[in-house]
Amino acid sequence: MRGFRNLDPSRETGVRFPASVEESNGSDLSAAQSAARQQARLSGAYEDRLGPRRSLPPAKKGAQAPGAPLAIQAPESLTVERFPRRARLARGSELTACWDQGRRLHTPNLDLAWRPNAAGRARAGIVVPRFRFTAPARNRLRRRLREILRRYALPVLPPADIVVRAKPTAYAASFAVLRAELAGVVGRIT
Repeated sequence: MRGFRNLDPSRETGVRFPASVEESNGSDLSAAQSAARQQARLSGAYEDRLGPRRSLPPAKKGAQAPGAPLAIQAPESLTVERFPRRARLARGSELTACWDQGRRLHTPNLDLAWRPNAAGRARAGIVVPRFRFTAPARNRLRRRLREILRRYALPVLPPADIVVRAKPTAYAASFAVLRAELAGVVGRIT
C-alpha cells in the first residue's frame, strides 16, 4: 500500500496483511482450492470488463413491470392523426413546378403558391429557410406548419398542390398567428 501512512501511534509499526493473503503463498493451498482460484480468475480479455459475464434481461419498467397498472388503450388508431404520404408534395420537382407555375399569396410570415392538380385531393409541401436558425428551431416551425395544414387546411382545400414557404419572421410567430394566416389564405383559395 504505497502512499498510505498510519497516523495512529498506538498501532504497531509493522504491516500486517489479511489472513487470506498470508496463507496464499502456494504451499498452504490444497489442489482443490488452487483449481477453484484458477477457474475464478478471468482471462486477460475480460479483466477490465464491468458487469456480469452473461447478459441479463432488461429491467421491466412502466406498464410492463409486475404489479403495475394496466396500460390505457387509445380508443382509435393513432395513425389517423398522421400527415399521409398521399397528402404530401415530396419531390423537389413537384415543389419547384408548383412554385414556378402556380399562383401566389403573401402574408407577414408565409409565402404560398398553389395550382390545381389531377390527383383529386389536396397535397401540401413545406419549405423552411435555413439561414441563421438552428435545426431544432427549423423542425419546430416545420411541425407547426404541418399540423396546421393537416388539421385546418387540407380538409377544406379543393384538389390543388400548395407550397408553404416560411419567412424568417415565422420563427418568432406563435401557433395561433400562423394558424390565422393559413386559414385566411385557405379561405381565399377555396
